[in-house]
Amino acid sequence: MTGPLLYVDCFSGIAGDMMLGALLELGVPRDDLEGALRRIDLPAWRLVTERVQRMTLAGTAVRFEAVDHDHHHHDHDHHHDHDHHHDHDHHHDHDHDHDHEPVEHHVHHHGLSPADIDARIRAAALPPPVEARATAIFAALAEAEARVHGTTVAEVHFHEVGAIDSILDIVGVAYGLWKLGIDRVESAPPPISRGFVRTAHGRMPLPTPATLDLLRGVPLTPCALPRELVTPTGAAILRVSADRYGDFPAMVASAIGWGAGRADLADRPNLLRLVLGHADATAPDCHVVEANIDDMSPELAGWLMEALFAAGALDAWFVPIHMKKSRPGILVGALAPPGRLAALEATLLAQSTAIGLRRHPVTRHVLPRRIVEVDTPFGPIPIKVASQGDAVLNAAPEHEVCAERARAAGVPLKVVYQHAVAAWVERSSR
Repeated sequence: MTGPLLYVDCFSGIAGDMMLGALLELGVPRDDLEGALRRIDLPAWRLVTERVQRMTLAGTAVRFEAVDHDHHHHDHDHHHDHDHHHDHDHHHDHDHDHDHEPVEHHVHHHGLSPADIDARIRAAALPPPVEARATAIFAALAEAEARVHGTTVAEVHFHEVGAIDSILDIVGVAYGLWKLGIDRVESAPPPISRGFVRTAHGRMPLPTPATLDLLRGVPLTPCALPRELVTPTGAAILRVSADRYGDFPAMVASAIGWGAGRADLADRPNLLRLVLGHADATAPDCHVVEANIDDMSPELAGWLMEALFAAGALDAWFVPIHMKKSRPGILVGALAPPGRLAALEATLLAQSTAIGLRRHPVTRHVLPRRIVEVDTPFGPIPIKVASQGDAVLNAAPEHEVCAERARAAGVPLKVVYQHAVAAWVERSSR
């Protein structure tokens, strides 16, 4: 991994405008950003940025304002008491006992459909990686909305994330990541709070259903603050972009950017911190933990495998071997990510008959991947897509979901696989 590494330190959550503000602080040229965004066919707007204080820390707040051709445009702010500047990319907080901003000063008076958004982004002649990331984020949002509301992507209508400023936030983030040449994105576990929020779909629990759907498989940190800290847009950005979640990676930091939300939160500065740098070449990516075992019942092997994955193994395996005195045995191995080595060693010793083990550092080259959901006659199937630059090198249906669909439909697993792959090929050829 030789390119820049970005760590998303979302201790107060994440929203599209906070991410964009932090990227600007990291050095994304504002003029270049605006030039790229103006290629999108949208109503007239202007970008407003300002340095603000959140508790004792400073960050950059970003908002997009409509250009009012009929009235004199005033430069005053319209700061709702939102968790973040949530009216930009997820307007749930408009209904948190606050009035809407005057529509002529804020760019959320339209809600576009997923197909319309996708068409406008693809017609904007953006750099291919920017187009790919932005459309993937909107696809993830549309698929999450379809799942939680029991409909199809074609029938989804974006009320909040279809707003013009939300489109600009998302495409702006995609552009910023490309402009900085980010090779890998890692993130802290996002904080998730409880409570309720009013949306265009009615009163919803926090985290909102779409946000939680987007964060499936992601480690979450509980938060007692009864405010929406992670918006659907923020969750979708992480879903598409983040390769790993956890503590700070072994890295050499070169720049730090702070993106500000609008509210003053009670227990923390309402900021998103992005740390830009490179992976520490002296630190191993992972460790392999392994042991040779010749006295364990095969009945325990499956349990051991499950326990290793539960303890955080990125991968685990058994290899048949011949040991001393010609005894047949197995080599048990597990790949431990940073911060999980001790837990995996303890699990291997506790859940097997091994009385010792080996460890050695390893480095990995991991292709960027994202999850794309396709529709099949058996229901939606997630496809894990791995890419190298602009080229897709592998697209594989998620096995467990395919197996569940096959059992429910009473058909062979291979039939579900075939339909999922065919649906992916059709989608990717559009």
